[in-house]
Amino acid sequence: MDLGTLIVAAAALVISLLSYYFSKKSWEESNRPIVTARVTAFDGGELGTALNIFVENTGSRPAKNVALSAKPEDLASVLADAPADPLRKAVERVFSDRGVIPILANGKSVSNDFGWLSGDAKSTWKGDRRFTVQVKYEDLDGRKYEHSNPLLIADDKGFAGGFWEDPEKK
Repeated sequence: MDLGTLIVAAAALVISLLSYYFSKKSWEESNRPIVTARVTAFDGGELGTALNIFVENTGSRPAKNVALSAKPEDLASVLADAPADPLRKAVERVFSDRGVIPILANGKSVSNDFGWLSGDAKSTWKGDRRFTVQVKYEDLDGRKYEHSNPLLIADDKGFAGGFWEDPEKK
């Protein structure tokens, strides 16, 4: 075997290994859970708006051990209620060990109450505020994922704070 043949064979091996690596990486990225969280309005009226937090898996595989976390100072800066208020405690549970979602199938979502938004002193939240949550989860093979997700504390019917409502749909 001459040197030229050996170099071509070595180059083919390197290209094959790189091709395998990128193919595997691409498969893992396109066949994985993608979990996001957002705030939605459950019901709104003249007195205020009840909020839910909505966690969904838009990926192509199930997610397990889905957990949301927030820095305590970030959460405290957007909460309006006193620390002993039951609605505030319910919101804080979302970010605790009790709020871990054991399994979230692909294409599925779950929600939880997320306080009350109102212009008066009984509001759980300071309205139209943003804070960042960390979303952590695993796929069924144990690969771990983590990303930051901004949450907007507002009625989600109008992304900039306003919307027209069709009186026929009431």
